[in-house]
Amino acid sequence: MLAGLFHKQYEGLTLSRSLRLWTALCVIILPAILLAIVIVQPWVNPKWMFFDALTAAEFSDDCCHIYYGFISNLGIFLWISTAAIALFSALIFFLNPRLKPFFGFALSSGLLSAWLGLDDAFLLHEVAFPELGVPQLFVLFIYVALAGVYGLISLRVIMSAEFWILVLAAIGVGTSLGLDTLLHSIEDNIVIMEDSAKFFGIFSWFTFHAVTLARIFLTKYSDPAARLNSSG
Repeated sequence: MLAGLFHKQYEGLTLSRSLRLWTALCVIILPAILLAIVIVQPWVNPKWMFFDALTAAEFSDDCCHIYYGFISNLGIFLWISTAAIALFSALIFFLNPRLKPFFGFALSSGLLSAWLGLDDAFLLHEVAFPELGVPQLFVLFIYVALAGVYGLISLRVIMSAEFWILVLAAIGVGTSLGLDTLLHSIEDNIVIMEDSAKFFGIFSWFTFHAVTLARIFLTKYSDPAARLNSSG
């Protein structure tokens, strides 16, 4: 059964040792530098840069400033960037018979990323759904279920690629959700910890899908034999 999980179709998605090292450094260092700059800058309370803009405007006594929601908005950009990359890839995979094994991975990751980006942008699970009478915990349970569906559909690709990046994404987003659910606080340190973990998770999610889809194109789509098979 396990042998069938790793078909030769999925070979070549992992990085070389040197590229894996550079990727690990980027995944860890780039968001860490950005978050550190936001936290230590001396001009404004970083909490307002971590909050989404609407929440910052609601709780701040000095509404409004262009830096409100800075980190939150960057996270939304990463969700939507992932969705755009994945959905465009899904279209190409669908049109190329040789690459159809990767279609489910690209489509499910694109749709899930797009929805989570919309959720972040319009506060769906925090405000919109609860105001419609749908409990926040129920919405989060649905999101976990959707993530599970994505995982089942994409399992072969995930396990053949740099899955450790996806693990980092799950840890980051999971930590953020846990802090939000258990503490639900607007204290400065709690907000910074919660949204730092969330941004780190989103950045890792984006990196995993960008790297994996790039590897698929480089190792499968650019293969002359694959092009010959697909055209025949």
